[in-house]
Amino acid sequence: MRWTPDLFGPQLAALETGTLGAITYTGLLRSAVYQNTLGTLDFYYQVAISSILPGDEVFNLTSGGFLSFTVDALVDATNFDGAGIFTAANNPNLQGPPGSTTTTSRNGSGSVVRADFGDNGLEAAGQTSATYIFRTNATNYNLGGTFTTQDGSVAQRANFQPIAAVPEPATWGMMLAGFAGIGAGLRRRATVVRGRLARA
Repeated sequence: MRWTPDLFGPQLAALETGTLGAITYTGLLRSAVYQNTLGTLDFYYQVAISSILPGDEVFNLTSGGFLSFTVDALVDATNFDGAGIFTAANNPNLQGPPGSTTTTSRNGSGSVVRADFGDNGLEAAGQTSATYIFRTNATNYNLGGTFTTQDGSVAQRANFQPIAAVPEPATWGMMLAGFAGIGAGLRRRATVVRGRLARA
């Protein structure tokens, strides 16, 4: 599915770092969280290659921490954020036929989402992937997930993941007051019942 600007919303967080742990390639891993106009969160990923050993190819990326969330995969090859960290894809195969040949999937538990680049693998210095977007039904996030790319070696780093909504402090206060009221009511009812039994 192709990304469409009508659902593009504000950026909430972004990270750009080196390919930590990789042996066969160097470059940048870019990621961000955006709140789309539907009110839910989109997770963005891009890989830019600075150097890579001859014959190697970065062929996928994965991201962890999506368990229990619905996910739709989208792709964008433009410089959609202007002066931001993402850039237009310059993989030659993305400039014309066959275009994006990436396929997406989830692992068996559903916690890890994956983009397999297909013909759009990165195999030369200076190549940049398209931006892969995972649209979720989440409304909150944290830095407890992972972002991984691989060819013959693996680069991995801590990254954003969707998380369950946390109640606001005022909501917690109302919930605690409600529980206290229920408890008081049950205690009072128990006292009344014991009094009646004693008189019987």
